[in-house]
Amino acid sequence: MSNPPSPNNQEQLLLPTGTVCPQCQTPVRSAADKGCPNCGRSYWEPCLNCQVANPFWLPVCRGCSADLAAMKQQMSATLNAHKQQILKLRESYGHDKTIPLLKFMSMVNHPDFAPFREWAKSMTALVNKERKDIRTYVEDIRTQVDAAWKAQKYEKVQQILEQVPRPLLDEPLKKIYVDAGETLTEVDSLIREIRNALSTKQYGSLLSCVQRYLELKANDPEAQNLQQKIEKLTTTVTSKGMKLRRIPTGRFYMGSHDSDEYLRNNEHPQHRVQITKNLFIGVYPVTQSEFLSVMEYNPSSAVENEQCPADSVTWFSAVEFCNKMSEQEGLPLYYELSNVKRRTSGAVEQADVRMTGGIGFRLLTEAEWEYTCRAGGITPWCFGDNVADVGKYAWFYDNAPSETQPVGQLKPNAWGLYDMHGNVMEWCQDWYGEFYYQQCGEEEENPSGPEDGTARVLRGGAWQFGAEATRCSYRNSSAPDAASSVIGFRVCRNAEEP
Repeated sequence: MSNPPSPNNQEQLLLPTGTVCPQCQTPVRSAADKGCPNCGRSYWEPCLNCQVANPFWLPVCRGCSADLAAMKQQMSATLNAHKQQILKLRESYGHDKTIPLLKFMSMVNHPDFAPFREWAKSMTALVNKERKDIRTYVEDIRTQVDAAWKAQKYEKVQQILEQVPRPLLDEPLKKIYVDAGETLTEVDSLIREIRNALSTKQYGSLLSCVQRYLELKANDPEAQNLQQKIEKLTTTVTSKGMKLRRIPTGRFYMGSHDSDEYLRNNEHPQHRVQITKNLFIGVYPVTQSEFLSVMEYNPSSAVENEQCPADSVTWFSAVEFCNKMSEQEGLPLYYELSNVKRRTSGAVEQADVRMTGGIGFRLLTEAEWEYTCRAGGITPWCFGDNVADVGKYAWFYDNAPSETQPVGQLKPNAWGLYDMHGNVMEWCQDWYGEFYYQQCGEEEENPSGPEDGTARVLRGGAWQFGAEATRCSYRNSSAPDAASSVIGFRVCRNAEEP
């Protein structure tokens, strides 16, 4: 409080008759006294408008001529309103909003409002304790929710959060509650799809449903058992241990939609294609171990690791690999090679290739490759359109440490195929045509590309490329005699009718 000024006019300090202490009603003895001898209440009080000190008996502030009694009445009303608001905020867990109100009350230094200051002081201590208790409670709830979410107990997540007073649910907790509800809805939908697929024996779609279900309910023993049974029904293994997945027939939109932000000229117009042949397709790109066991040499240059994709394979060598695989499995050859020229490594550098057909091993056509990569999806990647999720499915520039990576480490697509996105680009059977899509009709069955060309199609992106090159529709090409550390291949064969 400001020190009392030395008045120039002593008459200003003359007491009205019967003046008493405003706090304890003790008569004021002398106008020169600074405070009540009984209760110690100061006779001088600051103006609530300009803070100039005045004797309490003056009706008007000597500094700003404001009505002192009116200002005190107004301040009293304000402090009472703040007090009621603070009590209501505590009831609704609005403790943080009480802090500025309590601070205001504690800073009013007029002696008439000492009870409010004392109340604000004690209430501040109580509010701070309650705020701490609330934070502890919310963090405990967050820990319980996180544990339930990690355990994929989405019903429990909602049960926990439904017991929390609504004002204490921050945005992250609200989002978890909504996500849990959406997940439960998706789980119910998947259960219906699984039942329908089981009744119709649509094992291709059934596998994708079960895989997604296990992403949401990983510890469900029935789903795990069902997945194993489906994989047995849809998977065959060669004599050398190569796993092949049966792929169902179907229709899909080939190429990029005009809304794709990474759209390239050779990816449109998007057109509908029919795949009418059941296929067995390699679950992984051909690995170095598999290539070595069949071809008796390892061409790879990116890294020597038997579980990494075979790289630096020419298109001709990939075709020869398919033929030798067919011989080992007792299947008729799909290709006929003549006028073969080899490099010192044994790789086929040049050959005349004729396709004889049949059920022997071969490379995928470009249409089969994209159909298989999409696995029923219509988005830029098999998993959706969020580029931030690419690293969960693909080895590419951002997450591959400057070399190929062992196959099968990341997530598969909905049909259980790994490394369709990234790691190495994969040779396809077709000749490459920059503007081939402009010549394609709608509903074309099993398109096999241009009749001739100088380069063969490459698909899938690679460890050295950006995320946009891992899209389902991304097209690349190279001369068939090219061998690069970013080029590998995947095999398939026509499947007999189930």
